[in-house]
Amino acid sequence: MTDLSIAIVTYNNERTIGAALDSLLSHLPPDLTCRIILVDNGSADRTLEIAGGYAGQITIVKSERGNIGFGAAHNLLLSKLDSRCHLIMNPDIHLQSVSALSNLVRYLDQHEDVGMVVPQVLSLNGERQFLCRQDPTVMDLMVRFFPGHLMAERQKRHTMQDHSYTRPFDVPFASGCFIMIRTALFQKLGGFDERFFLYLEDADLSRRVRREARVVYVPDAVVVHEWERSSYKNLRQTRVHIQSFYRYFRKWGWKWL
Repeated sequence: MTDLSIAIVTYNNERTIGAALDSLLSHLPPDLTCRIILVDNGSADRTLEIAGGYAGQITIVKSERGNIGFGAAHNLLLSKLDSRCHLIMNPDIHLQSVSALSNLVRYLDQHEDVGMVVPQVLSLNGERQFLCRQDPTVMDLMVRFFPGHLMAERQKRHTMQDHSYTRPFDVPFASGCFIMIRTALFQKLGGFDERFFLYLEDADLSRRVRREARVVYVPDAVVVHEWERSSYKNLRQTRVHIQSFYRYFRKWGWKWL
C-alpha cells in the first residue's frame, strides 16, 4: 500500500499539463510513497503526447468512451487504488513546496475524525482564491453569474470570507480542484456521483463525506491554481453548469435562499 495516490483527469490540457506534472514531480515528499495516475478523457490535442514524456514516472489511463465527465473519469480508478490517502488534482495546479502534500497527509493522520482536507489556494499573482464554500443555494449559484460586484456581501458569506483563511476550519463545500481524501472513504462512498458530468460533483461529494467525517481547510498546505472559469465564457459550459445545478437540487432539496 502506498501512502498517497494522486489522480489528474485531463481533457485537452496541453497548455497546462506539463507544468503541472513538473511541479508535482519536483515536490513529492521524500518520506511518502506516491503514485501518480493521469486519466485522459479523450483529448484531441497534444495532452497525451506531453504526458507520454513522463513514462516511468506516472501511470496513464485512457477513457475508452471519450469524455465521460470529470467524476466518472476519476471513478475509473476506484477499484485500482491501494493507498492510505488519495489526491484529486486539476491539471492547472502548481505545487511550490513538498509541504503542500506532506501537511495534508499529516493532518489526516493526526485527526481521525477528518475524512477530507483542502489546501490554501493562490492565483498566479499570489492572491488567495476563496474556494471554501457554504452548501449552495439557488441564490448563491445565480449570484456567481451576476456582473461585477453585485451582491458582493452575499458572495463573501458563501465563500466563507467571514472565517480566517489563516487557520483551519470545517468546510461544507470543498472545491474539487485539489482535495485529499482517505482512500477507504472515497471507495466506500463509491467515488463521485457520475450523474454530474461537470460542476457540483465536488459539492455533492463534500456532503456525502460529511455524513461520515469532517471536511477541513488546512492553510499550512499551499498550492497555486490558474483557474479559468470556463462556464462563464462558453455557452455550452454554461448549459452543463445549469444542468448540474438542477441535478444537485433535485438530489439534496431546493434551498432557494
